[in-house]
Formats: sequence, C-alpha cells, structure tokens
Amino acid sequence: MRTKLLLLPLLLIIVFCSCKKTVMIDLPEESNKPVLNLLMGKDSLIIARVTISERITGHSIFPEAAVSVIKLYENGQFKENLSPFSNGYGTYYKSTVRARSGVNYRIVATVPEYGDVEGSDFIPEPVSGGEMSIKLVSNNDVYGFRKANISVELHDKPGEKNYYRIRLYELAEFKDDAGNEHPYRTGIPFITGDLQDGIFNKGGHMEFYTDDALFDGRSPRLNFISDRTGKFNKVIVEVTSLTYSSYSYLFSSFMARMKNEDPLSEKVIVYSNIINGLGIVGGMALQEYIITPQ
Repeated sequence: MRTKLLLLPLLLIIVFCSCKKTVMIDLPEESNKPVLNLLMGKDSLIIARVTISERITGHSIFPEAAVSVIKLYENGQFKENLSPFSNGYGTYYKSTVRARSGVNYRIVATVPEYGDVEGSDFIPEPVSGGEMSIKLVSNNDVYGFRKANISVELHDKPGEKNYYRIRLYELAEFKDDAGNEHPYRTGIPFITGDLQDGIFNKGGHMEFYTDDALFDGRSPRLNFISDRTGKFNKVIVEVTSLTYSSYSYLFSSFMARMKNEDPLSEKVIVYSNIINGLGIVGGMALQEYIITPQ
C-alpha cells in the first residue's frame, strides 16, 4: 500500500509534464516605423516632428526621419508646406498660419522609403471656466509653508462629448544679483481626494484627465489637494479642452508612464491616429486662470 502511495505523486508529475504545450505568439513589431507627432493649440503655430521608431534603452533618442515635404491642409484644401527649423533638440517643421477653432487640419509628411504618413484633427472650442478658489491648510511646516485645497468649476457644453486636462502651477518670483525680479512657474503635484478616482486620488500627479460622461451639460466642481507644501501666493489653473484623439493620446501616454514600469500592471498601448505610421495629430485649446488664497 505504501508503494502505491509513493508512486501516485510521481505519476501526477509525469502526466502534467506530458501535457505541456508551447504556444508561439506573434507580437506586432512597432520599431522602424515613421512617427509623426503634432499637438496643435488654438491661436498657435502648427509645429510637427517626424522620427523613426526603434527599440531604445536608457536615454536614447529616436533618430530623425529624412522628410521630403510636409503638407498642411485646412478643411480639405491645401494651405502650405511646413518649413523646417532647428531648436537645438532636433529638426521641426512649422506653419506660418495659426490654428483656429473649428477648423480641421490634415498633415501629410512624405518620408522616403516609407511613403506618405498622415493624420488629422481639429481645434476644439475652449472650455468655459467657472468659479475657482484656493484655500491654504496649516501643515505644521517649520518654514511656514502650507498645503493647498484648490477648487475648479467647469461649465460643460451639453449634448456633445467633451474631454479635459487640468494642470496646476505655483507662480513665484526670484531676484537676480542686480535685484531684478523674474517670474517663474513650478508644477504642483496633487491628488483629488475623491475615493472614486482610482488613479488620481493617490500618489501626487501633475495632470488630471476626465471626460464629461458623469456631468454632461452641468457645471462640476473638481477639488485638488496639493501633494507638497508651498507659499501658493498665486496659483495658475491650466484647463485644456481636448479632442477625442488628443485626449486618447495624452491619457494613454500618462497611463503608460505610470504603469509600464510596474511588472505587476497590465501594459498600456499608447493611442495613435496616424496612417502608415505611429504618433498623433491632435488639437487642443488651453486656457489659464490665476487665483490667489482666500
């Protein structure tokens, strides 16, 4: 009887090992593709960059693509060729016209050996901001710095899908050796404090994304709690209206930065709306509001 009991685990191991099957999964290769990146803002020049994707390590930089021409179309009509320029970080291509709300822009980049790479989007109308306020909270800081509760109200347009990004900055000044004052801004990491926000209610983030699925046509009040102390004499509230494409690209990029380094998290694929390549052509309308403590 003992002999049979000892043989049973051995037989189970043999059975499980004999059932092992190797499955090969053909993953799509995203390297060696042209990448067209262009986020255009209302009343700003249209600036594009074209690179070639590749597998990188560390702080490697994507190689630039050899571009023949980049064409700009407004509402289906050819407008102009974008002009190349260098800013010390690489070659970019810019327009002479400024992007306007409600206009659809199509960008076509001709890249030798790859053909035409293109994407299109429009500039959304800017969001109407409502009441905004900041309240300082004592934090027992030895330097007298405090945390801040910042309230932001949005007036959402009814009957349409709207997408938003919010970022916060502290506006301060420093004096040079000559006594001249120079303004500067520094980002404020924050949490929302809303338990329903599985992403933004923990760990200080520098940006907040939402659509109007829960407040279509209403005026929600969004609350943010600074994740660091400061003087917060002046705070800039940056509210950006996004299109579906720019929202999907920016939010998926945000999620990829947050999750793709975590081996226990599901990997995030960054959104792209580019034909015959990767990247984004996306529109946005940015507005800034300066608020002071109550």
